[in-house]
Amino acid sequence: MTERRSQRFKVNFPIKLFAVLGQRRCVLQGQSHDLSEQGMAIYIPADLEVGAMVQIEFMVPRSNQRLGVTGIVRDSSGFRCGVEFQNLTPTDQKALTDCCEKLGITA
Repeated sequence: MTERRSQRFKVNFPIKLFAVLGQRRCVLQGQSHDLSEQGMAIYIPADLEVGAMVQIEFMVPRSNQRLGVTGIVRDSSGFRCGVEFQNLTPTDQKALTDCCEKLGITA
């Protein structure tokens, strides 16, 4: 088993996912499962292919900041998939780092 680059934190908040499924742009509502500075696991009512690029919008836990991030699907099993964030802006990275630090205090 490979070691993770950053700690994961259990979370549960709504997400909105934008993806291309079968050559159609889709907007899907889903739920977060865990979050790290590099990515997140989500539950989404679609079978996403590994390697697919997606956009995810969500409110950062314990803040009033909304993020819209790009990610690549790294694993997919049923309705659960893991997404690695790509090309985060410094502002987005700081929001995620601050959020994970807060989540780590209460873990």
